[in-house]
Amino acid sequence: MEYKLSAEELARIVALDAEQRYEYFVQAVADLQEIWILTDDEGFVLVSAEDERCIPVWPHAELAQQWIEGEWENCKAQAVDLDTWLNKWTEGLNGDELSIAVLPDADGPGVVVAPDELAETLVGELSDDA
Repeated sequence: MEYKLSAEELARIVALDAEQRYEYFVQAVADLQEIWILTDDEGFVLVSAEDERCIPVWPHAELAQQWIEGEWENCKAQAVDLDTWLNKWTEGLNGDELSIAVLPDADGPGVVVAPDELAETLVGELSDDA
């Protein structure tokens, strides 16, 4: 279920600090039931943050697409269904010893969390919404 951000919403989200973006991410993903990543011909994109290899994630296509430039100009934004993320990606990322950079911005990686921690937070948000 794709939700289009207005220019005002986009500017408001980008202006948030890392913790606020993390909270926004959790709420938006629980509502929209998808997580956006960047992919290229070799798979999903990774970044380095806090001496860890991370997969950057976003709650909306427009936020992910802002990163498609420079070394990532051949990437595309791809949605991952939340159920698939929780049931397959979390375990796979743990197995690959990858962390998650939640809603990174030009100043840094955003909040960096372990896959299990993000999954637990998302499941908690989903049960709060029920």
